[in-house]
Amino acid sequence: METKNRPLARLGAWLALGMGFVSFAGSAGGCSPGASDICDIKCACEGCTEAERDDCIGDIESTVTLAESKGCTDQYDAWLVCVEKEAECQDGEKFAFDGCDIEEDALAECGGGNQCSAAAKKLCDECNFVCSDPDPNKCTGKYACESACIVNASCAEIASPTPGGAFDMCMQGC
Repeated sequence: METKNRPLARLGAWLALGMGFVSFAGSAGGCSPGASDICDIKCACEGCTEAERDDCIGDIESTVTLAESKGCTDQYDAWLVCVEKEAECQDGEKFAFDGCDIEEDALAECGGGNQCSAAAKKLCDECNFVCSDPDPNKCTGKYACESACIVNASCAEIASPTPGGAFDMCMQGC
């Protein structure tokens, strides 16, 4: 099974649903891991400053409301449980997880969109970059991965990526 390298900045990117959101809040269902649980796993592996950990938690905490509004709470909870179960620290420094494709696909289907459209919307509408509409049939592999990174980054990070920063590491993971 191929391992997918996904920095935590991408956690919740599935839910980009053409809107560019990432949120979570601790889980509406009550059984899935909380934002701090996932961020603790990531930070134990990659190391985080307090500010980076807070950013991680903030990114995740913004998704549950959206999942609830889309009626995708169960799918999101299942995905988070899988991420926590499959999380590993590769080479002692890279947070990764695999084996969650079924949950991720169910979540994307529930949400009704893909991260490529969300990334294009963010670049055009929020960041005011020159862009065009993506071909939804090509939203796979590296293109989908990079789109997820864009969805979860600030416009400032996209315009001027910090070497070794969350956006830079996310893009390198693709």
